[in-house]
This record gives sequence, structure tokens and C-alpha cells, in this order.
Amino acid sequence: MISVAASYLLRDTDPVIDIRLASEEDYGPLFTLQRAAFVDEARIYGTPFVPSLDETFDEFTVRLGVSTSWVAQLERRIVGAVSLRRYREGGPDVERLMVAPDCRGMGIASSLLSTLERYAASSGETHLQLIVGDLADDNRSIYRHLGWVAQHSHQLEGREHVLLHSLRKTL
Repeated sequence: MISVAASYLLRDTDPVIDIRLASEEDYGPLFTLQRAAFVDEARIYGTPFVPSLDETFDEFTVRLGVSTSWVAQLERRIVGAVSLRRYREGGPDVERLMVAPDCRGMGIASSLLSTLERYAASSGETHLQLIVGDLADDNRSIYRHLGWVAQHSHQLEGREHVLLHSLRKTL
């Protein structure tokens, strides 16, 4: 089993980012980070009613309670997070990869995904899946760059104006 904590010096000029498993004490700051991180997605879709912003704190804590989640921490501040949860056929899902808006472009998302992927592989998983919105071009580009492959697309239930893509990565 690999270590679930890691430190990354992403570039010589960047501070060290520590990645560790999330704990219940992180739920408040993570909920706040989720709100900040997904405002751009709401703007892309022209509505504040995207699932990550529509989720209540209670729903958020229930979801995290059945997930394995990691946080990226810069000094004492949580600046990124990602979760792994098995809730549909086809393998475990990567969920809610998020980075604070002022910390984007530092490689935090890639480091979080790398940590999650190593954990999943060491746990015997052979592939992962995730869902990404059609208009989230930057996110889809990152995933393609990191080896994720599109599988199929579908409309978001209750929000038919949103097209979602299911992606898969072999570990």
C-alpha cells in the first residue's frame, strides 16, 4: 500500500504543497473551497444551479463520508481536493477535483490526481472513471493530457441543457 500523504514542490519557485487524506475536521473548509472553485463552472453554464454549488452542507458531508478524499494544503490553507467514490457501475469515480482559483496553474490538480491514481492502483483497481461537463474545456483538456479517454455522453438529469462526458483511465 502506498502512502496517502505526499509533498510536492511543483516548480522551483512554488511553495511546497502537502497532499494528505481529508478528515472530518476539513469538511467546513472543503465546503467553502468547493463553493469558490466551482463558481467558474456556474458562469460557463450561465446558472448558479450546478450540482457542486447546489449541494447542501449535509449532502456534502454524506458524500465525503462514503468517499476517500485528499486535500492539497499550502501551509495551513486547503487549496485543492479530490474524492474517489464507488457509486455506479464501471469502477470507482473521481469526483470534485477542485483547486482554489488563486492557486490554479501550479500543478495542484495533476498532483491530486496522481496521488489518487497511485492509491487506486495499490488498492487493486485497474481503471477509474469520471464525469465532466461539455463546456468545461479547460478541465477536459487537463484530463485528456493526463491520459483520460472519452467513453460516452449524456444529458444531466433535471438540467437537460448540460451535456456530460464520461471519461475513463486505465491504471
